Formats: sequence, structure tokens, C-alpha cells
Amino acid sequence: MVHRIPMGMLILGLTFCGSPSLPMSSPLPTVEATGVPSSLPAFPLSMASPPPAHATSTLPGISLAISATATYRLYLPGVFRQFAMSSTDEWTQHAHDAQRTSSTNQVVPPPWRWKWAWNGPDAQGRVSPGKFRLPRNSQPVTGGGRVYIAAGDRGVFALDNMNGQVIWNRNPGGARIHSTPAYDADTGSLFVLSTNGTLYRLNAATGEITGQFPTGASSDLPLPPALFGDRVFFSMGNRVYAIHKSSMSLLWSYDAGSSVHTPPAYSPSRDLVVVASQDLYVHAIRNSDGSRVWRVKPTPRQPGDPGSSSNYAEVRNGWPVIAEGHGLVLIKLRLDWEAMWKPWSPWPGDNAAMRSGLSAQPQYQALLALRLADGSPAFIANVGHGGFGDGGYLPMGPQPVVKRFPDGQEVAYVVMRGSPCLQSPCDGRYDSRLGEMMLDDTTVPGYRAGDVRFMQNTFFPTDEQANLSMSGDSIFGAHWMFGFAHQILDRSPSRGTGSNPIPTQNLPHIITSASNCGFSPSHYCPDFLTQDGDSRTIPGGFYIYYNQGKVYDQFWSEYAAWVISNNTIYFVSADGAVIALEHGDPLSVSSGSSPSLPDARVETSWPEKERPAERAPNLNRPIPASLAAMHVGKVGEVEGVIRFVFNNGKAVYLGFQNPHQGALKIRILRPYWDRFPLPPEQMIRPGTAIRVRGQIDWYQGDPQILVEQPDQIRIVDSPWLTDLALLLRAGVVRP
Repeated sequence: MVHRIPMGMLILGLTFCGSPSLPMSSPLPTVEATGVPSSLPAFPLSMASPPPAHATSTLPGISLAISATATYRLYLPGVFRQFAMSSTDEWTQHAHDAQRTSSTNQVVPPPWRWKWAWNGPDAQGRVSPGKFRLPRNSQPVTGGGRVYIAAGDRGVFALDNMNGQVIWNRNPGGARIHSTPAYDADTGSLFVLSTNGTLYRLNAATGEITGQFPTGASSDLPLPPALFGDRVFFSMGNRVYAIHKSSMSLLWSYDAGSSVHTPPAYSPSRDLVVVASQDLYVHAIRNSDGSRVWRVKPTPRQPGDPGSSSNYAEVRNGWPVIAEGHGLVLIKLRLDWEAMWKPWSPWPGDNAAMRSGLSAQPQYQALLALRLADGSPAFIANVGHGGFGDGGYLPMGPQPVVKRFPDGQEVAYVVMRGSPCLQSPCDGRYDSRLGEMMLDDTTVPGYRAGDVRFMQNTFFPTDEQANLSMSGDSIFGAHWMFGFAHQILDRSPSRGTGSNPIPTQNLPHIITSASNCGFSPSHYCPDFLTQDGDSRTIPGGFYIYYNQGKVYDQFWSEYAAWVISNNTIYFVSADGAVIALEHGDPLSVSSGSSPSLPDARVETSWPEKERPAERAPNLNRPIPASLAAMHVGKVGEVEGVIRFVFNNGKAVYLGFQNPHQGALKIRILRPYWDRFPLPPEQMIRPGTAIRVRGQIDWYQGDPQILVEQPDQIRIVDSPWLTDLALLLRAGVVRP
């Protein structure tokens, strides 16, 4: 029997003695932060604290007080003296080098100006026609005066570094390029790994294929090759390969016994290649012959998708990071959503307490430090779980950065967790910040290996952690909505506690779309930036789009990144735009500046979730949930069976598949919960067939319908209707 019951009628007159369950100890009220106009609504992002008084004399003319009206004009000449000249060190492969350190000695001194944009805004700051998303983990790399970008089913693009114009576009093999390519200056080649399992060598100047090595396997994961000396290392299927870069012949292959889920990292001093596999084992491979040196499973968790709450973990979408000076490899794990509140909410501010708790509950160790010599644990890394996701889903979080100083010291920069929090409420969602992690017991007196030192930074929540990279003494964070940049001012041993953190100075930030300054071809807004449609405010800098709203929701890639190379700063936004900045007056525009998109001749068809909507006012009849992406922008009814229900404290999610990523989702935001006599997540359970009416929009790359009223949802059929009758008789729900 098919039931046609409006939800509002189903619950009419009912009251419930309870409240929505939240995975946190306190609600998320509207908050304000110093330096943000008080009229802005919830979740303003605080600026990094000002530098100490002793730094004032080096920054003539710059206001160091953070206020709603302060102007941070970083193009003043006084800033120049704090930055070294650029080096010739280029970012030629994913995470900069074969050790995957994500750190470069090259510095582009401020002030910065807009150089060019690709796959982003047009000349008026609008979303360019033909724009598309990039695959997760795609980073631009440089070489030969060109910029190379992996672009999924569009292959790989080579851009002119002077103006961002497309030089060539190739898709060798015709599958997809999900992995950042690697440039080799010796041979003038670009090494590109396709999802079809073949490593291609291209002429970097023309894109023509000059060699290839097929494996017979395939993978959609981002598995960027590592290039060192005469060898190219890459992962595919269950194997790791070493290929001679000139002859493209096989030197050796290693069978991991399980699908290899990370790209390789290489240690030159130990001559070892390191990967992690799906079964959560880490492997060290002897480069001389491809034999196993060691294989260890450093976590008590079991392999699998962690989801909202489980004992599973994953290494996919991460990569090993080699700390060469200390003979270590750092491995990041993706844990479950609920681990944000465990073992603490918020995390303590004391390293001894962190170490003790993680030692007692090793399942919450999210960053693992292993000795390259034998794979044994080197120390407990005081780094908590995080990432950026929503609705019970937290994808792989940021990887550590390893920084080597001129005096030989080596540390890691991480996204840590600890209190005091940078904003309120101080709980598991609000306790993230930048940190400097020790790799030994001697670099900073009073700190042990694995200890973290607190840093000042622009705020981001634990479920919105930023990916990191470094340039000289500057640290860059890539959040899905914005990018922040700070110069580290003072690393002296007295710094690094929660009450006395390592001070930083704001460099120009970058945001997806802002209109608080009015449009300028320079895309520069000196005082602060407010995201269109979100009302978050960050320090001044550059906006990508003008008055275009949440562009990232339509072109979501789960990933953003900063790369510094070839005297240029590149920012890859979560919507797939590549922005190039260079040294210069920020109020001016580079002579080579012009918005750039792929030539129409190399355009391919839009994937289903990217296809522009036909802008009709409404739908004439209900459509299946699986077709919602074809009708974004329309108003109408969508029907299907709910497979996923979750309350993340900010919204209730009703998903038509489990996990809900990649499909239509219904979101009921917290301000509307009180309109429902029952908590929304208790009214619709998995297995319930519904029809929901509303406007279909984008949210993090998937279609969504926002529900504000119960009568937007109709229950078509539900096995739970019997349960409701039982609840009525038991008196739990009263008529």
C-alpha cells in the first residue's frame, strides 16, 4: 500500500520530549572576533595576531592593531627587508620534491599583484563560460617557462607562465589525468600518469608523446609520480614501479600485496622508496633492486572507509612525507567524523597531556612518525584528526610540511589541535590551528619529539582544515573558501605555548568571491575580504570572482593548494581556478594579465555534475533523485529512497545514497529545526521513500535542496510508520 502523507500532517499536533542529538558538547552560537565588523553574522574568521612590539620598527607605516577599520597595505616598501631574494628552486612535481616536503626555498617578496587567472574569472570577475572542476590533489608544477596542470578527463594543460594562455592540451590514452605531473629539466619532458595505468612521457614544449610504460592496472586515485635522478617512481594497482626516465624501461617493480593508495616518496640518503597501501601497511623499498626493506602496520585501526563513526582508517588521497635530516617518514591517516570529539573536546594545551592520551588510545593517532631504518615508531605526534567535509564525512586532512633551515635544523609544520581555541565555542570543531612539530628532543629546549608549538594564524574550524605549503619563512594555508598566508616572525624557544604562540604577520590572503570593495581589474582589496553568500571575513588581499556567490559549491574538488615557483605564487582554489600572483604594486595589473580558459577546440563534454542547468522556472513532474544534477536552478519535486540520515550539529542531512557524496542531498539547516515538532533526523529514517519540493542548487559539488518547512517533504512509503504507531502507544510521542 502506498502512503501519500504530507509530513506536516503526519506530525501535526505531536510534541516530543527531547532535542536533536549533536556530536558536540555545546551549540554553535553566533560569534564575533577582534578585527571583524560586529554587524557580520556567524563564523567571522579572525586575523592572525599582530607581531610583537619589537617588530614594529621594521614595518614603517603599517598599522599593527587589528580592528574593524585597520588597513593592511602590504605593498609598502618597509616589508621588503624581511624577505630574501627568490631562488631558482622550482616546484616541478607534486609537493615540490621527491621527499614530498611541500616546502621551497624560493620566495616571492611582497607586495604581490594579480598576474593572470586560468579556468576562473572573466575580465569582469564573473565565472567564465566553459569553466570546469579539477581533480582532487591537482597542483600546478612548472618547468621551461610553462605551468602544467592535471585536469581529469580533459587531460593535462600546459600554460604560458607569462600570461596563463594555453600552449597545449593533451590527454594521452584518452582516460583521465588525476595525478599531478612531474617535469624533468634534463630531458625537457613531462611525466604524466593516466588512470588507465600507463605512465606517459611527453615533450614538455609540445605535449607530444615520446615514450610510455603500461602497467595493465588502473586507478582513479591521485598518484603523482616522483622524479629523482634518472628514475621515475609511481604507484599503480598493487605495485610500485621504478622506470628509467630516458629509456622508459622497467628497472624494478614491487608487489605490495594490496592496492597502493599513496604515491611514492623517496629518501636519497637511505635510497628508499616509501608508500602506504589500502590495508594500512607502510612499505619501504630498496631502490637498488626493488626488494622489501620493511613492512609495518602502524595503527590498530582496520582498513576501510571510516564514515561517521567506526574503527576504520584510510591513507588514500594522502602521501608519505620524508624528513630526510631525521631519517623519518610521516604518514597521515583519515579517521572517522566522530574522532573530532575524541579523545578530547577541545584538545588540551599541554603536550604531556596530548602524548599521554594518544599513548593510551592509539586509535586516535592521526599522524604517524616512523623510522626509515626499520619502520618502528619514532615518537607520538601530538596531532589530532581533522579535514574538511560535512554531514558525517571528513575526507583526508592536510599533510605535514617538512622545513629544513639553513643551520641544518629540521621541523614539521602541521595543522594541530589544542586549547585555548582561536574562537568560541572552544570544542572539538573549533580547536584547530597551525603548529610547529618537533622531530627530536633538542631543536627547541623544553620540547620533545612529537611536541607541537602553537602559532598565530587566520582561524579555520577542525572540519575545515587547510592544506599547507611553505616558502622560505612564510606558511600558506589553502582552505576550501579562501587561502591565507603568514610570515613567521619569531621562533625563539620562549614562543610556542597557547598563551605565547609563535607570532606571524599577515601576508595578502585570497578569497573565492567578494564584493565588499567593488570590482577592480587588480582584484585587490586591502582592508578585509568578505565571502559573497557566506559573510565570513578574512584579512585583505585578492578576490578571485566578483559578486558570484559560492562558486566552490558547483565546482567542488575537496582540495585547494598554494604553490610557489618560477617567481610566481599560484593558488588553486577548491573550484579549480588557478590564480597567479607576482611581485609588484597590488593596485596595478601585470602587463600579461588576461583571463584564460582552454581553447574551444580542446573542450570536452561536461561530466554530469558539471553540466550547466537549463534555466527553466520549474519542473512539470517529479524526477528521480539520480537526475537532480541535470536540473540545477529549477524548482520542482524530486523523489527517491533515503539511505543516509545524519545530524552534524549544523544541519540534518538526508542522502539518497550512503555515503552521500556524489548524489542529491536534502539539508535542513539548524535555524529551521524548531519548525519540526520532531527532530528532523528522527522523522525520516533510512529506507523511507519521499518526495521533496524546492529549488535544486549546488553544495560541495553535488545537487542539494534546502528544506525550511516540514510540508516540503512528503512520505511516499516508509516501514517506519509502524514504529510511529508504537511510539504513540508507548507515550514517547504524545498526540
